[in-house]
Amino acid sequence: MTKLRLRNLSFSYRLRGGSVPVLENVEAEFEEGQISAIVGKSGCGKTSLLRLIAGLSAPSRGAVEIDGAPLAGIREKTSIIFQDYGLLPWANVRGNAELGLKAKRVPGKERRRRVGPILAELGLSPFMRLFPARLSGGMRQRVAIARALASDSDLLLLDEPFSSLDAISRETLQDNLLEAQRKHGTTIILVTHSIEEAAYLADTVYFLDGSPSSLSARHETGRRIYESRDCSKKPRAPEPATFSGRATEVAGSYRNSLPYFSDIATLRQLFSSLPPSKPEPLRLERKLSQTLHGFWNRLAKTLAAACILLAAWAGLASLLGKPFLPRPGLAISVLVQGLQSGLILDHIGTSLRRILFALLLAAPPAWALGLMAGRIKLAETLLSPIMYLLHPLPKVAFLPILMLLLGLGDGSKIALMGLVVFGQLFMAARDSAKAIAPPLVDSVRSLGCRSWGIFRWVIAPATLPSLISALRVSLGTSIAVLFLSETFASMDGLGWYIMDAWSRVNYPDMYAAILALALLGLSLYLILDALESLALRWREVG
Repeated sequence: MTKLRLRNLSFSYRLRGGSVPVLENVEAEFEEGQISAIVGKSGCGKTSLLRLIAGLSAPSRGAVEIDGAPLAGIREKTSIIFQDYGLLPWANVRGNAELGLKAKRVPGKERRRRVGPILAELGLSPFMRLFPARLSGGMRQRVAIARALASDSDLLLLDEPFSSLDAISRETLQDNLLEAQRKHGTTIILVTHSIEEAAYLADTVYFLDGSPSSLSARHETGRRIYESRDCSKKPRAPEPATFSGRATEVAGSYRNSLPYFSDIATLRQLFSSLPPSKPEPLRLERKLSQTLHGFWNRLAKTLAAACILLAAWAGLASLLGKPFLPRPGLAISVLVQGLQSGLILDHIGTSLRRILFALLLAAPPAWALGLMAGRIKLAETLLSPIMYLLHPLPKVAFLPILMLLLGLGDGSKIALMGLVVFGQLFMAARDSAKAIAPPLVDSVRSLGCRSWGIFRWVIAPATLPSLISALRVSLGTSIAVLFLSETFASMDGLGWYIMDAWSRVNYPDMYAAILALALLGLSLYLILDALESLALRWREVG
């Protein structure tokens, strides 16, 4: 029975007002419950064809028919696995496997009931709580397959999924895929540049070639004949409880069989007109240490750096012997007294209040508008030119205008810091939203997720590292702007206290207030570091 039919399918990319044809008059039929391979060199349009079948792209001409009906948009029972597997880095193994069910609003208990056996079947049960950064390439591939199977997909599209794996892992995953396909009856379309892979996995093979590309006539492999004669659809992998990653006797015997090598020779002859393509290079992971253990290490290093600075301060004070540079011990003593009396503590509270109000008022709209500008073309067209005009201007220049509008109190100071925070967070949000890899969004869309699901599971967590980094930069800038603004028409705040002590020639007080300002900034940075370690623990790779 035909599961999928391509009728006169054509596709072109739009480029600088014109179009570049990629696929032309593609005709093909894919049978239900079978594995079909599409073999072609790099750049011939294999991924574009999969995207058309998944409903992620629209054809220029022709139609994709599934179960006899034309495909209209994204189909919920079709899953696509890209070369980088499309796993969410911020979700663990079970969270990634359950993603398709979450998109369908399946309750948590039911999700666990359906996903648990599949993870066990693929040998992933011991690793359910690990994040993708801690998994090997083969394990990530299994997670992607588990997600497709758990989503009850009856059509699975694979985009060169084994190209970056070593030979042993590749053979193991191929057997794993065969076992899962035979057990669940899933129809699979695999694109690959490997003749051996197509001969081993597929029941039928097409070649994609030309400029623009089109599919060759269908080639039947010897696997179907071999199965019906020798093993009649028997599983090709061990039972889940004994999964060890090696091929079964049936799978191994087919790799050593005459039909398999005959298929390879035949397919190579058919493919001889195409130059060989090289597999994609293996991506190197960037090692990060963002756990709480790393946070305490950074704290210890910060304290060590503080001790070094205090020692240098003490040495310089002894060398100069000037009253404007007292020893650090005296400044620390005055700071402790000011904290105990509540005098310096009150000024710290005033400055902290202004900083937090500026962040609360400016950060949420700046981040929201930045994400819109990064993902929606109209929003970028409207907002980015305004930010290009205003962001480079020194915000301190607006202080006189803000004091005229909002008075000499907290309002003008908070507004000035808010302008700084808004511009920095908007630009960071826009750039991080633009940088999200399209296959990551497409893999989630292919599972049936709509706008809110894409924002919740992809855009928000993907841009969170940039948000924290931008907040760290904004804090430093805000404290600098705060100091300047508090020296204008103010009677409180650490900036005012520092300048007041300077005018009174009370240098110990001045340095005590400077230390208080440094400790305030350090405390805010450490809080951000702790939040980063908790929220971004998925980046840990070791």
